[in-house]
Amino acid sequence: MALTDVGKVGLGLFAAGTVVFVIGFSVPYWVVYRHTKVRVGLWESCTRHDYCWSTMGNKFTTFGEDLPNWFRVTQALACLALITIGADCILRLLFICGKPIDYLVFSILCDCLASILAILAAVVFGTEMDKYYNVQLHFGFAFDVMGGLLIGIAGVCFLVEYCRRR
Repeated sequence: MALTDVGKVGLGLFAAGTVVFVIGFSVPYWVVYRHTKVRVGLWESCTRHDYCWSTMGNKFTTFGEDLPNWFRVTQALACLALITIGADCILRLLFICGKPIDYLVFSILCDCLASILAILAAVVFGTEMDKYYNVQLHFGFAFDVMGGLLIGIAGVCFLVEYCRRR
């Protein structure tokens, strides 16, 4: 059975949310220090002259200390969201290819979980960054939030799809 219009909207929102989240996950633009123009992402930090270093290395001390635990929690939550999105893609493809509706149920659960994890990563990061002066949250952070919200809305669309099929 083909997707209804709501399912097609949900699929479009899921695809857009996935792309937006992956961009936010990947870029070194979660926060920018206003005066030095150093920008920090989940995985690397860069100067305004595009010299970059890994946040996973022993030399990363942008926050005045070794990699803080809240930063590791943010990385872990974002990684779990990405893994959940990957599982969701597989489940959604199986459902669209005509497999049992049970795949749709698990896909909806993955949508909800990925959305919660992405937004929770942003909450942890945003609340901790509030303690630092001269920093500005940047587009990578916003993309993480927007991707999580789009995937959550896609989950609602697929919940409607599921209810229509029952």
